[in-house]
Amino acid sequence: MARQENVDVTGSTVTAKVGIGKNDDGFGIIVEISAEIPTVDAATARSLVEKAHQVCPYSKATRGNITVTLV
Repeated sequence: MARQENVDVTGSTVTAKVGIGKNDDGFGIIVEISAEIPTVDAATARSLVEKAHQVCPYSKATRGNITVTLV
């Protein structure tokens, strides 16, 4: 997404924490995806992460099946 939007993301990191926790059905797999993009403001970083989450093959495969939080 950064390349498509012509945004420099040099030095960025993305971390995913996967575990089991409460969800709408009781308990299930939960994921927290954290991204640090030091070259852009918070709003741009959030937008990039949300857009990437929409096109990511893993996100598409698990959408509606697990709880995902973007940070």
